[in-house]
Amino acid sequence: MRLVKRLFELLIVLALASGPVLAADVNTLEKEIQNLKKENSDLKERVDAIEADDEELKHGIGSLSKLVEVSGYADAEFFLTGQEGENNKFRIRHLSLFFTKEIQTQWKLFTEIEFEGAPRIESNTATDTVKSSQGTIFVEQMYIEYHPAVSWDMRFGRFLTPAGIWSIYHYPPYVPTQSAPLIFKVIFPEVSDGVQLRNSFTLKDSALDTHLYLSNGSGNPGRLDRNENKGVGLRINSDLLAGFSTGASYFREQDNDGTWKNSYGVHLLYGYSAVKFQAEYELRHNSPEGEDSFNDLGGYLQLAYDIGKWTLAGRYDWYDSSSKISDNTQSRYTGAINYHFGHNVIGKFEVNRNKFDAQSIQDYNEAILGIIVAIGDL
Repeated sequence: MRLVKRLFELLIVLALASGPVLAADVNTLEKEIQNLKKENSDLKERVDAIEADDEELKHGIGSLSKLVEVSGYADAEFFLTGQEGENNKFRIRHLSLFFTKEIQTQWKLFTEIEFEGAPRIESNTATDTVKSSQGTIFVEQMYIEYHPAVSWDMRFGRFLTPAGIWSIYHYPPYVPTQSAPLIFKVIFPEVSDGVQLRNSFTLKDSALDTHLYLSNGSGNPGRLDRNENKGVGLRINSDLLAGFSTGASYFREQDNDGTWKNSYGVHLLYGYSAVKFQAEYELRHNSPEGEDSFNDLGGYLQLAYDIGKWTLAGRYDWYDSSSKISDNTQSRYTGAINYHFGHNVIGKFEVNRNKFDAQSIQDYNEAILGIIVAIGDL
């Protein structure tokens, strides 16, 4: 009995001793529960905020996807010339804006609007006529493209006439000179209003790129065609070896004066390491009504070399306006230095020597200092 009594007393002592410890543990547990509840509340608020931000981001991306992609380029020059009757001048050369929109998976709208010479148009409001105007506003391209596959597509509207090299790849940020070859926009039309089919395929290990197009012909704007005949053209380019391609172009039309014109061209492009060489030769056979036929023709050779941020370039080009007339050839020697301040900012210095076979036209020199910027992907 004494042993049982002693055990009972010991249990009472232990119970009384553990009371404060259990109470302290309960208080600590309650505090931890309160802290967990607060952290859980804070976490819920953060999740709600993240979800709200995510919804806002989704809305922003959705709105952005509905917008049109804008790119383009701009250039300004200081032009020094020794040509008689011309003055040295600052010139706002181009502001060209490109608008691209993927309408659906297989449909795209592309537009290029060019503002040349800082256009300004003032109207006479009393008579609805133009009071004064400067510069040029030109819709250089506007086509709807159907592209069901990478290898082929169709374009409907106005597009750059696919001929040679310079007619297609002439944007100032990506060519070494501010002046274009003398044959540019002469032998072949600058733009064509109509329909174009492009197809690319492989033939005997060579990649072939072809353009076939039907158009109103030269001298006919997008609103009308001043004659019943339609122009038809073809361009073929072959990548024979790595860095080496060559091809040919053809265009046939009857112009608004009734003259049948057949334009032919061949081109060559070669690039190796830092060196790039390109050349074009073009000839047009003209058959006026009731007159003898004649040819006008021309071409150029251009070499460029990249050294770090610098590009050195030289070009020789010439143009003969009529095979029926002697001593009417114009030729030009061009030297240019480019400095790439950045991927899309280029400074250019160019010198041209213009020579004429005709004794009545005086040879002259000119120099161009230019700064060019590109916006987005051209």
